[in-house]
Amino acid sequence: MWPFKKRIEYKEVAPAAAGTVLCIPGIWKDPEDVKNTILLSSSGEYMVVGDILLSVKRERHYKIVITDRDDRVVQAFKQPGKTLVSDSCLTQIERHEFVVYVSGETGSLKEAENIAFAGAAVLKAGGCAIKIDPGGKAFEKSKWLGLIKTFEEADLYQMFVDSMTDSKGSVWSCGMQNLGLKDTVVSGEEFQASVDLLSIFGYYQIFDKPIIFPNQTFQANSQSPAYKITEEHDPPHNGSGNTENPYGMWRLTRVQQIGA
Repeated sequence: MWPFKKRIEYKEVAPAAAGTVLCIPGIWKDPEDVKNTILLSSSGEYMVVGDILLSVKRERHYKIVITDRDDRVVQAFKQPGKTLVSDSCLTQIERHEFVVYVSGETGSLKEAENIAFAGAAVLKAGGCAIKIDPGGKAFEKSKWLGLIKTFEEADLYQMFVDSMTDSKGSVWSCGMQNLGLKDTVVSGEEFQASVDLLSIFGYYQIFDKPIIFPNQTFQANSQSPAYKITEEHDPPHNGSGNTENPYGMWRLTRVQQIGA
């Protein structure tokens, strides 16, 4: 008997233009072990039926794929600058026997939250780390579950969004489409200052949920430079597959102060 008494109407969640894929390696005996431990460790809140991961409480379902060991996954978690995974966790990843992929439509803060909790259910069932695409960020199990335990909406930026750079001095956010928002690029600024600016601008959008129009200005605080917001029509990652944000991209350009 299923551990719920009333019939649940599930909202379909499937990969789309603004979709998210979670990659979770772990040590399980076989695919049935993956399914059984997800059910037991979540006390029936999550269950696998066929190729679908069901969330009873959140009334969502996701595509789930369970594959055999894949050495390419180990290398993906070692990608420099993209991972918050310790050496001890990398050792666990190297010992993985199966990889679980959970994919679904996101494109909003609420749906990003929902899939984040679905990923946590797989981690609790035996996964050892989690990697997010698009965005490419990776977390060890304890870090992701710690964020879930004390979850606040603002944590979604840390969980799903990263920063990238190129040789021309441009720095841009990557992964905002998971949240249903445009990414942002800034050029001609010092790297860490650019990363901080993108982060503050991203958190501002999550906290305040502003309606942003081109040619508005943004200022981190009264002592910081002002930046003009414009549409970026030639993103630095243009045409690079799932890193391309279907919502588009903002550009922040420093406003020259009179007399500067």
